[in-house]
Amino acid sequence: MGTVYLLRHGETEYHAQHRLLGRLDIGLNEKGHGQASRVRDFFAGIELTAVYCSPLRRCQETARPVAEEHGLDVVTVQGLMEVDMGEWDGQIIADLFSQEGEQVGRWMRNPTSVRIPGGEDFGEVKRRVLEATREITSRHPGGDRVLVVSHGGPIRGILCEALKMDLDDMFRVQIDLASISAVNYYDGGIPETAMVTLINETYHLR
Repeated sequence: MGTVYLLRHGETEYHAQHRLLGRLDIGLNEKGHGQASRVRDFFAGIELTAVYCSPLRRCQETARPVAEEHGLDVVTVQGLMEVDMGEWDGQIIADLFSQEGEQVGRWMRNPTSVRIPGGEDFGEVKRRVLEATREITSRHPGGDRVLVVSHGGPIRGILCEALKMDLDDMFRVQIDLASISAVNYYDGGIPETAMVTLINETYHLR
């Protein structure tokens, strides 16, 4: 039985400013780097086989302390990229609601039914993220433990598939910055043999 740990990246200035953040490549702020250090400490006693990561800086900077602690390289996987937020990317969330409230509301209630202007819908996100996850788990049969560092949207997609939840219910699953979730799997990988053992663990941040 293998284990995939799903780690969301730490805080950036855009999160501190309550901005929606998709593929804009913003690095961690001071608090985010502190969160990355605490994540490193969480995994200090866990033997990891590999570290996989979204190409965006905020994920790379969150993954690096853990990888260095374990003497591992950070393997970049394009499929773990955050949702393409298109025209919404970088906007202050309160302003976006005031300007596009009806469409944003529909997106939050039924994310697979709304294509973000100039961006992706969550059906597309789920397909590419699960393809990446299947590729990762196929490399690690048996008892390997691997870390996957990604974003809130992709992590929710993986957990929804593992739990056999409708993707339109994804926002019912809270995934905080620098939180850790975990899924066990057998040789069939995720989603075929998934057992979710941890969701949104943040105790290490206190």
